[in-house]
Amino acid sequence: MGGIEHMPHLMVASPTFYSSKDEASFFAWLQSISGITQVVGTGRELRVTLRSPRVGEEALRDLLALHWRYQLPMRALAAFLSSTNERWFAAPDAYWHDAVFGAAA
Repeated sequence: MGGIEHMPHLMVASPTFYSSKDEASFFAWLQSISGITQVVGTGRELRVTLRSPRVGEEALRDLLALHWRYQLPMRALAAFLSSTNERWFAAPDAYWHDAVFGAAA
């Protein structure tokens, strides 16, 4: 059995929009990110369906920027940490580090 319901997904808090163009820009950006196949509203969250549990560097950087720009919780993005991206993604001096991985002890 396959289908989109069995594809990996990311739950994203629904952001606050300040105009209809702001909302349109958010969804256009989100849906333009490589590897995202579907975005569906589920209550106060968005279910973002991914083609694969791994995302490329450009897609991950876009997800980081989108979350940062719209002040969305970022902890779920830690699931994308891998041996191929940990050098830059988990860098302690990255602007997103504490939001994704928590503050250093």
